[in-house]
Amino acid sequence: MPYYLLTVTASRRTGLGLQVEPAVRIRALAARVKDSDVPMPGDRLLLLRPDTGTWWIAPLAGFGLEAWRKDGLVYTRSDPADPEFTLAVGGRGGPEEVLPVGTEIWLDDNAPTRGHRTDGWRRIIAGIASGDWRQTDPDAVDTTVTDR
Repeated sequence: MPYYLLTVTASRRTGLGLQVEPAVRIRALAARVKDSDVPMPGDRLLLLRPDTGTWWIAPLAGFGLEAWRKDGLVYTRSDPADPEFTLAVGGRGGPEEVLPVGTEIWLDDNAPTRGHRTDGWRRIIAGIASGDWRQTDPDAVDTTVTDR
């Protein structure tokens, strides 16, 4: 059974693909998605387009905590106690062509990776909670985006 992730309110082209808003609250998603179905790059997303009412398939390009380093500290706009992950959809085309506002994004639970490399939600949430994060608006800090 596919899992509902979000309804697109905005998207923009980045180096990873189309970065989608809003972010996804991880605790809420973990409460309704099996540990084996943690979204991984390469998984299949199902897109229900509002303009045509049809389903499209797209690859998940990225799904993770948006964070950056500055002066040895790690910053995020997300609340570390209730983290939100940003989703990026792969494929060509612009935001309005691929992900018009109102598009529903679902994780196909028959996706290729099935989250088996992640050890599940508990590890992800515990790792974020145990980190030394600073919550801030990215415009308030001169940032360099890094992977964590």
